[in-house]
Amino acid sequence: MEAVKSYRVPVEAPKDLIEEYFKVKQKVLTVVLSHVKFSEKAHLEFRNEERRRLRDELLGGWRFSKHYVDSVINSVIGLVKGWITLYNKGKARKEPRVTRKTVYVKSTLFSYRDGKLKISIEPNKRYLEADLTKYSWVPKDFEKVGGLILTEKELIITVKKNVEPKAETWASFDMNLTNMTALINGEVRRYNLKTLYHVHRVYEIKRQRIQKLSKFKPKTSEKLLEKYSHREKNRVKDFMHKLTTAIVKDLVKLGSGAILENLQGIKDRVLNSSKRNNRKLSKWNARQFQFMLEYKLKWLGLPVKHVNPKNSSRTCPLCSGYLVAYEGRLMKCSCGLIVDRDVVAVLNLQMWGAGFTPESPP
Repeated sequence: MEAVKSYRVPVEAPKDLIEEYFKVKQKVLTVVLSHVKFSEKAHLEFRNEERRRLRDELLGGWRFSKHYVDSVINSVIGLVKGWITLYNKGKARKEPRVTRKTVYVKSTLFSYRDGKLKISIEPNKRYLEADLTKYSWVPKDFEKVGGLILTEKELIITVKKNVEPKAETWASFDMNLTNMTALINGEVRRYNLKTLYHVHRVYEIKRQRIQKLSKFKPKTSEKLLEKYSHREKNRVKDFMHKLTTAIVKDLVKLGSGAILENLQGIKDRVLNSSKRNNRKLSKWNARQFQFMLEYKLKWLGLPVKHVNPKNSSRTCPLCSGYLVAYEGRLMKCSCGLIVDRDVVAVLNLQMWGAGFTPESPP
């Protein structure tokens, strides 16, 4: 299994390459979108000969390395295909746009040796170098460097290594809006997520106030929305990184893997009720938590399992009977068991993930 991690390092990016790449990307997007056909469903008709023709046209007067043109075309095609998938599901309202000035650097455009990256800007003429040994946060135990993303101020590096995840024990996690319950080494642990929920709520109120300005000052409103959206994401990401890092340290000491809920398609299932509930659930960072925890554990050789969470908080962990609401967050079974619903969930997830009990009853 291949483990992957990404890191950011500061660089003095070539502004001329970033600007030209951005312009070409916008041009390619216009061309590729013109090849999207709409019948029963949207689909892309962009043949190889049309791609080659576009590539040859873009290379006319292009002074940078040729593979940047290839990466532009590949990234735009991927962007449009992703948009088509959303459009066919009825989730895409507007056509995709190129808004960020980033450059994807393919593996054919750089070399890595003795901790140093050398990126070709202009062939046999101009290079961008980055010494990764200067940055303590970049690990030394990776085996290869994947694709790079160059921005105006930094270089995003992807590092990879092969691992064989093994676990001596298992821990399970159940995440709600304001708290998370875990079963680690036979101990039930609670993690308070009210700070995280508060961050979302504060910026939601700010957005509502800013949106009132949109009728009178649309440009100012747009800039402010972007500014505070960026701040919210950064604060949430910082909280989640600290939380997952602390949990990973505990699991590494125990040699424990993690059992998580399978949340694939969760938005389609839950974001369909009232606007109030949809707002609440949009503040739920369960997928982000799982993503961070999983890649950190895999990098350290610990496995992660995903279990179907259906009825995990309503199934008795003793007799597999159906639990009913008793008092507050307590659930009761006909066998006499009375227990907190979050504790029930982590117990069931851990047992189902380890294969100790049958599936939950219908």
